[in-house]
Amino acid sequence: MMPGHRAGLATLECGGASGPVVIVLHGRGMQAADLAPFGESLGLDARFVFPDAPLALAAGGRSWWPVDAELRAQADAGRPSDLYRFDPPGRAAARAALGALCDALAPDRQRVLVGFSQGGMLAMDYVLHGGRVDALALLSSSSIALADWRPRLDALRALPLLIAHGRADDELSFAAGERLRELAVAGGAAVDWRAFDGGHGIPLPVWRALRQFLRRLPERRAAQDGQAPI
Repeated sequence: MMPGHRAGLATLECGGASGPVVIVLHGRGMQAADLAPFGESLGLDARFVFPDAPLALAAGGRSWWPVDAELRAQADAGRPSDLYRFDPPGRAAARAALGALCDALAPDRQRVLVGFSQGGMLAMDYVLHGGRVDALALLSSSSIALADWRPRLDALRALPLLIAHGRADDELSFAAGERLRELAVAGGAAVDWRAFDGGHGIPLPVWRALRQFLRRLPERRAAQDGQAPI
C-alpha cells in the first residue's frame, strides 16, 4: 500500500496500471487506512485508491462534510437513522473534491466508486450531479437531500449499482438501505441488492458480493461495446 497525494487529498493506493480505477470512500469517523486492507484482499486486476476525507474530527477519524450535532446525538442514543431529509452543509464542496480526485486518477480509464456509510452518500451525490462512473457500490449507506436527488435519478439509467445493507444496522436503518434501492430502481439502474443479517459494516457476504460485482465489469463493458469478453 503506497501513500500518495491526489487533488488535495491524502490517499493510500495499491494495484497495477491496468484494469479499472476503484475509488473507495470511507465513512464518518473513519480514515483511508481502515478500508485499505479490505481493498487489497479482493485480489483483482484494478487500481485501488483510498482517499482520506478532508475534515478531521475532534473525536478522531475524518468526515466528508461537517458533522451534524443532532444526528450525532441520535447515533449516540442508539437510534438508527434514515437521512433522506438531511442536506449536509459542505455537500457541494465534498462533491467537488471527489470530482477533482476522479479526474486526476482516471481521466480515460474505467472508473468505479465504492462508498461505505457517509462515503456512499457522497458517491451517490456525485453521480446524480453528473459525475462519470462506470459502476457504483453503496455499502451500509443512506439517501440524503431527497428533494434534490429525486429529479436527478435519470443519471442512474443502466448504471451497474450494488447496494448492500444489514438488517440489524444500528446506525443507518435498514429502511434507509431499502430507500436507496427504490431510488436506484426508479432511476433505471442495474441494481444488485444484497440484504444481510448483520449491522453497520462490511461482512464476508458483502466482500464476496463486491468482488463478484467488480469481476463482472469487463463483461459489462464488452457487452456495451458489442464485443465478446476477452
